[in-house]
Amino acid sequence: MTHHQYQSLAFDLDDTLLDTSGILVPVAATRACQAMLDAGVRCTMDQCLDMRAELAPAFSHTEIFTKIADRFGTNTKGKAIHDALDCFYNPEVPASLPLLPGALENLEALQKKYALYLVTVGAQETQLKKIRALGVEKYFKKLFVLNGFIGEKKELAFQEIIKTEKHPADQLLSIGNRLSSEIRDGKRAGANTCYFAFGEHVGEKAEYPEDHPDYTITAHKDLIKTCGL
Repeated sequence: MTHHQYQSLAFDLDDTLLDTSGILVPVAATRACQAMLDAGVRCTMDQCLDMRAELAPAFSHTEIFTKIADRFGTNTKGKAIHDALDCFYNPEVPASLPLLPGALENLEALQKKYALYLVTVGAQETQLKKIRALGVEKYFKKLFVLNGFIGEKKELAFQEIIKTEKHPADQLLSIGNRLSSEIRDGKRAGANTCYFAFGEHVGEKAEYPEDHPDYTITAHKDLIKTCGL
């Protein structure tokens, strides 16, 4: 029996399996900025959209919409931020969505050798709609949808996977596009990590020692080879 370095793989959803930045973000960002304008934020649609795009690599959207409200001013700051987040994280999700190129082939091949998990952060209903629209539920042993608004971190899910699968922590590989989430939380749980450098968060700077991945890829076609899967 050949010994594989990994037993379990944890995939992120947004900008890892789904081109969220390309397909869903443009509409969601426009709706969020409209909500800010409606709540009296004193800027134009273009100013709001430009500032959001500029801050996207480095900040969470809670921070981004707060910064926009602070920079341009509004009499109803709380409402402006709340409404913008509501629009941004509850986008219109089409009934069917395409997977990123090569993602399906990877899921089909890897499911035969590893326990696959999907670990995502966001609004539960929206994330489940995306998963259904991609048609990928069947590849995963379990789906974790964590609530970022109350500060839930992926580290909890990774610890649960390690406990469930009863293998050493470093036999889990966390794959995703955020240094501050899949990579940092993966490392903190003791897992190995693969950074998928794709989407609007490319350019995010490492803040902690744990933000440095074991592997880096820019396309699904490189996953199996680069990570030795």
